[in-house]
Amino acid sequence: MFNVSTVDTIVWDFDGVLNRNFVDGKYTWNFSFEDEFGHSVDTFNEIVFNDKFSEILTGEMSLLDAVSDWASTVGYNGDLLNLIEFWFQNDYNLDDRVLTMLAASKRSNLRNVLGTNNEAMRTQFIAEDLGFANRMDRIFASGLMGVAKPDEAFFDMVSDELAVEPDEMMLIDDSAENIEAADACGWQVHWFDGQDYAGLEAKLTEVGALG
Repeated sequence: MFNVSTVDTIVWDFDGVLNRNFVDGKYTWNFSFEDEFGHSVDTFNEIVFNDKFSEILTGEMSLLDAVSDWASTVGYNGDLLNLIEFWFQNDYNLDDRVLTMLAASKRSNLRNVLGTNNEAMRTQFIAEDLGFANRMDRIFASGLMGVAKPDEAFFDMVSDELAVEPDEMMLIDDSAENIEAADACGWQVHWFDGQDYAGLEAKLTEVGALG
């Protein structure tokens, strides 16, 4: 069993932990997409978030190319960068309770980094527009790394880059699959279901991030 006192670095997932952008079975930007652009959001999702989306997440295919494919299919002639900006601007609902814990953890001796499955454009938005470049000590994103969670290479690259032993890393994530993969790589883990704030606070206190 891990000795929690050895935790050096906390890796925070973005969507599902710091960002609560999935409401009533939909991503928040889906609700106003059709009013804004006059096209079916379901068709957009089918074309952009298909089997190749994993290639977008790892930087093998650009998000702009995928959105261009949708535009060509449905006959949309508007500014695609404006559409993507609309998406990003309406795709965040930051969790203030978790952010308060992150801010407190930043005041501890532990390192806090972001570990997210996001392509380069949205990663830049998260870092710069949402201010996570200042909230975090480092940002690790699949689109910049060329590999995504739950691939063990993601976790190995993070611990290697930070020069931290795997058992001194702790992942906070809402995906059970990511949690299992990190655990298999020797990391400490905490699964956050989006509701058990007391459990998250207790875990952070246990590893010395709070209190």
